Amino acid sequence: MNTKELLLAFFDAENKRDWTTYRQFLSPDVVWELHSKHVKTTRGIDNYLAAMMESYKDSDNTFVCEALHQSFDGTRIVAILKNNLGECSCDIFEFSDGHIVKEYEFILA
Repeated sequence: MNTKELLLAFFDAENKRDWTTYRQFLSPDVVWELHSKHVKTTRGIDNYLAAMMESYKDSDNTFVCEALHQSFDGTRIVAILKNNLGECSCDIFEFSDGHIVKEYEFILA
């Protein structure tokens, strides 16, 4: 699988809340920077998963990928995501050895 296919499978696992499959796409040292009203940084696969699971607790929200742009070398992908509530984000994913090593997520107004 190329990184674009990996990311789409990652999104599918998130929408299905398949956390076992989801985990396989992440580097053990993954870093997630969430930029909203404040910047929050989450480090490590266990903390990343715990934060994602908490954000979906008691929620059936899903999202679609409206646009996907990949760097020439395939190590970075920019995704524009929109959830079923109409909320959008711009996410930049960095890959190494077939795993997500960093995610920058920008909540869009």
